[in-house]
Amino acid sequence: MAISLRNRQPLADLFATAPYPLRQGALGLAYVLVPRRLPGLAPLIAATIRDLPHLGHPLLPDPEDALDVPDGLCGLAGRIGVEELLAGYRRGMFVMSHIGPLKWWAPRYRMVLFFDQARVEKTTRRLLRNNRFRITFDEAFGEVMEACAQPRNGGTPLTWITRKVRALFDEAHAQGHAHSVEVWEGDALVGGAYGLAVGGVFFTESQFHTARDASKVGFSVLNRHLQAWGFALNDGKHPTRYLADCGMQPVTRSEFTNLALYHGSHIGRVGRWTVEPDFLDDKWVPAEAGGISRQQAFPLESTCPWSVDELLSTHRSPTW
Repeated sequence: MAISLRNRQPLADLFATAPYPLRQGALGLAYVLVPRRLPGLAPLIAATIRDLPHLGHPLLPDPEDALDVPDGLCGLAGRIGVEELLAGYRRGMFVMSHIGPLKWWAPRYRMVLFFDQARVEKTTRRLLRNNRFRITFDEAFGEVMEACAQPRNGGTPLTWITRKVRALFDEAHAQGHAHSVEVWEGDALVGGAYGLAVGGVFFTESQFHTARDASKVGFSVLNRHLQAWGFALNDGKHPTRYLADCGMQPVTRSEFTNLALYHGSHIGRVGRWTVEPDFLDDKWVPAEAGGISRQQAFPLESTCPWSVDELLSTHRSPTW
């Protein structure tokens, strides 16, 4: 997710040649000081002051103690490596920070895909049938992360996929925990996604595309594989129309924490992933494909009081 501000092209031009720390810090500060984000500034500063003395140690807070303003802030991540990354995600948190130290987040509501409820658009099926794109896994992880970090539509060069995040996920990828989906048109990388596999949960971190519908094709192929491989769910983090159209539904923080703790503790699929040729056609019928159903993964009805449309209009993603 990259952030666009008003008058963004002059800002982008101004900071394009600035040193990376200065560019990220200045743009991040401007982003934080947007009026609608100001209510979360004091709680953010308080949490930072609380955790700064312990920054040299791993910090794994309880997601149930997360703030509602800013939505989902749990605290600083402290010294974090792959082991701590997996432990935090297994608790239902994720790392994100536009500026300053990495922080743990657990928003009030989370978008989750149970694979038997996935939806595949007709356009996606047609593109799979026509073999316009070539889909691979784990062949260009760094390039996918770099593409996901780029500004959208000429936006300012501000992203939460910072150098710290890239280094952390590069190491997780090297250890077989983080994975990428690549969508190719000829020899050009035109779409993809990356995320973290923890037990039976896949956490989608970010997606990108430079060719229309490329990311949708890659995401569909990924979810088909995850279902066949015995994963219980795919986490999409914040509510978006795109995720809702893919079949994701909102659950509460407590519900997601329980899902992550339970399914994340199972034996996972660690190591390099490769695409299975039988899963590249347009014949996937999620409700009939087997695997872990929504009823098996989450046998209760969610207590989330909001519809997706209401969440999209009233709740925003974390801001720092």
